[in-house]
Order: sequence, then C-alpha cells, then structure tokens
Amino acid sequence: MISESIPSRHEAPSLLAANLYLLLGLLVLIGGSYATEKFNTRYVAGMVIECLLALGALLFQRLEKLSIRETLRWRWPGWLPFALSAGMACGLWVGGIILSLTATVILGYSTPIAPTLFPRNALEAVLLVLSTVVVAPVCEEIMFRGYVQRAYERRSPWAGVMLGGIIFALYHLRFQGLFALLPVAFALGFVAWRSDSLFPGMLLHAAYNSIATGVLIVGRFSSALVAGGLVMALLCLGLLMAPVALAALLGLWRTTNPPVRPALPRLNGWRRWAWSVPIIIMLGIYGFAAVWEIIEGRFPKVLAQEELTLEPPTAWDSALSWNYVIRGGVNQTVGAATCDLKPATDTFILDCQVRQEAFEAELPFKVPADLDISTLPGLSPRGEAITATQHVVWRKADLALQALTGRRESGGVTLTLTHPVSDTDRRLRVESASDSETVTLPPGVLFDGEWPWRLSALPFAVAYGSTQSLVVINKDGTPDIVEAFVLVTGSDLVWTPAGNFVTWKVTVTYTLDGEETTQAAWYDVEPPHTLVRYDNGEVSYLLK
Repeated sequence: MISESIPSRHEAPSLLAANLYLLLGLLVLIGGSYATEKFNTRYVAGMVIECLLALGALLFQRLEKLSIRETLRWRWPGWLPFALSAGMACGLWVGGIILSLTATVILGYSTPIAPTLFPRNALEAVLLVLSTVVVAPVCEEIMFRGYVQRAYERRSPWAGVMLGGIIFALYHLRFQGLFALLPVAFALGFVAWRSDSLFPGMLLHAAYNSIATGVLIVGRFSSALVAGGLVMALLCLGLLMAPVALAALLGLWRTTNPPVRPALPRLNGWRRWAWSVPIIIMLGIYGFAAVWEIIEGRFPKVLAQEELTLEPPTAWDSALSWNYVIRGGVNQTVGAATCDLKPATDTFILDCQVRQEAFEAELPFKVPADLDISTLPGLSPRGEAITATQHVVWRKADLALQALTGRRESGGVTLTLTHPVSDTDRRLRVESASDSETVTLPPGVLFDGEWPWRLSALPFAVAYGSTQSLVVINKDGTPDIVEAFVLVTGSDLVWTPAGNFVTWKVTVTYTLDGEETTQAAWYDVEPPHTLVRYDNGEVSYLLK
C-alpha cells in the first residue's frame, strides 16, 4: 500500500480562483485558435498557449499562497502506479472509439475535421507528436488534475474526480466527441487522486494520445492497407485490453492509500455563489459551440449561401491533364478516364474521355440469398460498360457554364447532349436513337459528371454550401433538373494511385423519384485543389 501522511495544512485552491482561471484560459484558447492559420504555426502556437495556461495555473496558486508542490501532488508515487496507469491506455482508447461511433449514430453526424489537423511532412509530424504526446499531457495534467481537480476536492475526492473530469471534457468544446472523452477524463482524475501524484496521469495521458497520433501519422504517410491494418490491430488489442484497464483501475484502488484531506467548511456571503459565475459563463460558451457544431454537422442547410462563389485557380492559366483509374465493386479496377483543361481567351475548356467496363462485385465471402448487397455501404454490386466523351466550356471570370457537348454509350443506348454558347439561349438538347428532348436550363446550373472538376474552384471552408440546380441524365436519356445541396463537409485522408492526400470533401445531395442520392468529390487541400477522387454512386474515380 502506498501511503502519505496528511499535510500540516490543507492545500486546496479556492473554487472561485480555479473557475476564474478556467474562464480566462478558455478565452485565451479560443482567441489563440482563431489567431493561427498555417499548420506549422498552428501547432507551435498551440504548444505555446498550453504552456502559458499551465504557467497561469502555477501563478494562480502563488497568488493564493499555496505550496505548488503540495497542490500539484508533485511527488514520486513508486513504480506500481506507473505500470497500472500504462495498462489502461489501450482499453480506454477503444472504449472512446466505441462511444464516439455510438454518438455519431445517435446524433446523425460526425464532427467536421479541419485539414490543419493532418501533418504534411516530417517536420509537421514531429510537431504533432511533440504537441500531443509531450506538451499536452504535461500541461493539461498541471491545469486540470493539478489545479482544477484539487479545487473541487474541497468537498470530497469523488467530487474532484467527477466534476474535474466533466470540466476537462467540456473544455475541448466538442459535443459529439464529449462522450468519448469522459472515460479517460475520469480515469485521469482517479489516477491522480489514488496515486497522490501527477506523474502517472501524465504517462496515461501521453500513452492515450500517442495511439491516436500514431494512427493519424501512419494513415497520412502510408498506404490504406497499412493504415487499415494498424487500426484493426489496435481495435483488437484494445478489446483484449479493456478488462486489463478495469483490472488496473481496481488494482490502483487496492494498492494505494492517498492522504485523507478533510472537507473544508462551506463559504459564506457572496463567496457562496460567486464561484459559480465563471462556470455559468463557460457553460454558455460551450452551449454556443455545441449548437454551432450540431448545425454544421446535422443541419448544414441552415448555413447555406445563396450562390456558390467560384474562383479559378491561377494554375489553370496553363494547360493541365488528369488521369484517373475507375474502381467499382470491391475495389476492382473497371476502367480509366482522362480529363484535359485548356485556357482560352475568356474561357476554360475541359475535355474528358471515359471508358468503363461492365463489372460485378467479387465478394471474398458467400452472400446469403436474402441479402441485397446493393444496401451494403461503399459497395456497388454491378455496373454497365460505358464509353463517354464530354466537352465543357466555362466562362473564365466566374466559371459559369457556357457550353456542353457530350456523347455516352451504355447498355445499347447512345445519348448526345448539346448546350450552345449563349447567355440568352439556355436550352439543353438530349438525343438518342429513338427520341430527343429539349429542356431550358436555369442560371448557375451544374451537370452530373461535370461539376466535380468545376468545383475545384470553391473557396473551401467547413460547412460552406448552397442549393444549386443540377442536371441529371437518366440511362434512358431523360434529363431531369433537380435541386441539389452542395456542401463542404470537412476534410478526409484519401489514398489514390497518385499518393496520399489531405483533402476537402464536397457532397452533392439530391432527391429524384423519391430516392435520395449523394455523390462526393475530394480535393487536395493544397492549391490548385486538384480533384483526387470522385464517387458517383456506382464507381470511384481515383487520381492516377
């Protein structure tokens, strides 16, 4: 049993001081996040801010004339608490993943990710590791377990563990991710209390963060196969280690005996309620952030613009060519596509050629007779052979569609599309061997199969979007004009034959004949925002 004698005087910060510190720290954190734009400076600035906040906790303790060593539990606890703490990390991580996925299903959205989260090179990967595995565990343990939790332990240790853990989770200003943070937050508080030391919690915090950081870096710089294998291995290991984490918590309870610090008397007068004012303000800030996150993730149409603003990249001033491999079924190569962009005096001209073979999904397992594999996510059971050409003309100033001609042969049906160059004549003519049809196009219209390249010129930002008219040509040659919602949903890692990319993801969602369809495109976050992947609901185009 590890035991410490009761200190000669009760070293506990006041709740008012701790909560004022939290409020000031939150304001600094929010201001700092808006003040940094570039990735490398963002992580350096983040580390500087965390160090300043930790120093602020030490300053508040000195202002209250507290012993920093006693308040922070700055003492060596022995090797056993370190070993038990390290044994909790993987089990807590997989528990957080499960809770995060559960929250995603229940809430109906996942928190949008900014592309600055992903490292672009070795230096940024080192900065990421330094930030998440070294600076964050040390500084955040000083802030939350060393200072804030000690203030809330004025009533009881359990109050410090539970309330301090909730505050730690809320401080991240994430609603969907809140539930995944709570288990590790409570575990960190429990470790600090039972070991009566800040050091085992720092180790647990660093080990926990290192798992997520390792997955991120491996996913960014290695193949999809390696990244997927690592995630599966960690998930399996985490499930096996979950009982170990519970046993470690129980072992820490049984092998430690922290000093008993008597509860302090209740405050009188204005101090009785003043401590809650900073907490109320912080809850208001968190509530605003949570509502904004829910709107971004669940109801993005509320933030939609009236019209998309397209700004042609400067790289388009020279001729460009993109080659794509087409994948269908279960990651089967079923064709190829080439698109060439040429600048003219007042226009851009895009020419695309597509050749796609007929395919059926080659599943590595036997499918039950009553299972409709078309309902499986990310799987297209079959596709027809397609040969298509497309000639598109966009106005240079704003990328408005000026002309489109195309030909598509599929399933024995040949379609010819013609849209003339005229600001007054907005008619589209669709011809097949047996029929022809003409429709009038609204301003700002997008075309199915054309928009992924045009939207490379979006001013990318999370939740940027608009409702736009979209022309969809059915396989029988019937043109339909539908209202489609275009949305920048956040960033993703994308693996292609051309390499790994950090991308902006854009979705185009529309309803036709009562069925909702979502197509998606992924663009390199680096200008000129090259289209690196396009999913049309049947196949995927991957940059080659």
